[in-house]
Amino acid sequence: SASSSAATRERMSCCLPGSGVPTELRFANTPTTARGDARIPSGKRVYFAIFFPEAEGARPAHFFFDRTKSTARVMEGATSYAGLQLDRGRLAGSPERMNLFTIDGEVLRTDLDLDAHLGGALHPSSILLLDKGNRVSEARLDAVRQAAALQAGHGCA
Repeated sequence: SASSSAATRERMSCCLPGSGVPTELRFANTPTTARGDARIPSGKRVYFAIFFPEAEGARPAHFFFDRTKSTARVMEGATSYAGLQLDRGRLAGSPERMNLFTIDGEVLRTDLDLDAHLGGALHPSSILLLDKGNRVSEARLDAVRQAAALQAGHGCA
């Protein structure tokens, strides 16, 4: 019947990467096309999916970084990719400091090397949020979690 085929299409569409995810929360690339410095040896690479401040309109993306370098490099590389400008840890023109947050809302110390965070607050392929201020709202964290899960194929019924 027409209604059962519509239901089947609806169930199947949730399995398509990005289906049901607002454009501003859809990844601009895939983990296999992650952005990063090609000179970083593969053994030193650590991959992350990064979401940007809601107000900036930049789509999230997959990146790789040198695990032996400062966590601040993640923030610098991600903001540069998104066309955002950092000025002493703040977005240009903003009074609030930028921070990197885990998907659980924990702030990452940018003065430590990535290796210092790995195995604790961070894991390879972790989802990070780049945002202003010292905390991220639960609503924002939930939206990012849901968008990431749907794009990873976990949203299928």
